[in-house]
Amino acid sequence: MGPGGSILIVEDEEEWREIYKLAVKDHAPDLTVRTAESRAAAERLIDAARFAVAFVDISLDPLDGNNKDGLEVMRKIRETGDETSIIVVSGRGGQDALSMASDAHKKYLAYDTVAKMTTDSEKLGELLAGALQQYRQKAATGRTAVRDALRGASAEMSWDDQVTRAIGFRGDVKGFYGFLSELMGGQLPIVPRGDGPPVTIDPERGLVYGDYWSRGAAAAAVVCFGARAGFDEAAARARADGVLLGRYQVGEPAAVLDGHGIKGAVFGLPGARREDFAGQRLGS
Repeated sequence: MGPGGSILIVEDEEEWREIYKLAVKDHAPDLTVRTAESRAAAERLIDAARFAVAFVDISLDPLDGNNKDGLEVMRKIRETGDETSIIVVSGRGGQDALSMASDAHKKYLAYDTVAKMTTDSEKLGELLAGALQQYRQKAATGRTAVRDALRGASAEMSWDDQVTRAIGFRGDVKGFYGFLSELMGGQLPIVPRGDGPPVTIDPERGLVYGDYWSRGAAAAAVVCFGARAGFDEAAARARADGVLLGRYQVGEPAAVLDGHGIKGAVFGLPGARREDFAGQRLGS
């Protein structure tokens, strides 16, 4: 899930979940759709991934006319710091519905509201297009975003100097930031295992590496980059026995990035779960 993002549908009625899914398929077929029937299910998905757009029904219990769990889902989205464009869905009418929609716009900066009784596929498509545009404008990654995520609490210039010396980077700082952005931009935000440094700087191997939960990809991963010889040796051993650097049980890497005298890749970490990563969210 890179800058394009994915779509979250929070709706207790199966018929309406299918309507929203069909609208996404018709108007944005390249995007992944995740669905949740309840507040608890939605919150688990939000913990794991960042979403571009969320369709959120205000009421998530058909047996409780006063249910407002959808507002709590919106609160959860905003508490994560995500730029998700929220489309408020309401099957209610009257002053009560207007009041709740107003709350959603004021408190949770919702993009727009749609009433079930008046919507259709064309209207949903228009809302989706506008919401995606809003999200992409807000979520545009700055050139230092990946560097800032990986350095954690370390001072900027000190971290840059340590890393570029350790890995033998050839080029200016702009090229360094560009390499990191191309390697990991779609992974942000990330959540490391704990409150220590997100990555290890290993001058002996000429490598930088660390594992994390990617909310951009909704999966655990390991990033490894550095001197070509050191990276090639580590990658070859991982291909042979599935273990990277003697510590990470990894899957196949994404495309290997090569430039400025260094190489790097992001490897899947199939045995890890979201709850294994309890550090502070990094990378916006």
